[in-house]
Amino acid sequence: MTIACAGNYLDELAVGFLRSEGLLRSSSDIQEMHIRQEERIVEVLTVDQRRVEAVTGQGGGALFSSGARGIGGGKPDKRNLGHLPLVLDPQKVLLWMEELVDRSVLHNTSHGTHCSALGDKNGILISREDIGRHNTIDMIGGYTLLNNVDCSDKILMTTGRISSEMVNKVWNLGIPVIITRSAPTAEAIRVLEEAGMTLVGYVREGKMNVYTHKYRVDTGR
Repeated sequence: MTIACAGNYLDELAVGFLRSEGLLRSSSDIQEMHIRQEERIVEVLTVDQRRVEAVTGQGGGALFSSGARGIGGGKPDKRNLGHLPLVLDPQKVLLWMEELVDRSVLHNTSHGTHCSALGDKNGILISREDIGRHNTIDMIGGYTLLNNVDCSDKILMTTGRISSEMVNKVWNLGIPVIITRSAPTAEAIRVLEEAGMTLVGYVREGKMNVYTHKYRVDTGR
């Protein structure tokens, strides 16, 4: 498979994409992984002897520039996340989004990238930036898998528009909350409701919209 990307965090991107396709569920599913940095190639051998070569650039083969289309071969584990008790302070949400925008160095220079971050109730833990918003989610998925991070109490923050494909990727990680500077599609809202996930969107200029499962946002009422 070929993934169009900026060339950063190649191991996380490849592993995260395979995870979103249901080919990996934990770090123990990886038997070997080889990175050929100059060629931008990541080769992953799974414990079931499935070998996948991810060409992280623009070249021959099928082009997966957005991550919306997949290679199949597995079924991600998606369970309803409505039981996860994570409550957000709206003022902190506004501050986190300001921090995420400040971290978006490439975007602030080129206005051609997206940035996403993994956080918890205390703020941003890591952030990833790339030309495709789907790639940033896969990088975070790869990071959490390679480092055995429990995502049940985590938050996904992003600058990008929320599509149903984005929601499915985050749902597969077991993250119950998405915060975005942009807006969702109607299909994304439907999937969020089904998944038991909270979406806080259009976070900017001191305001925000809570689209789904509003009980996770403390309004003081």
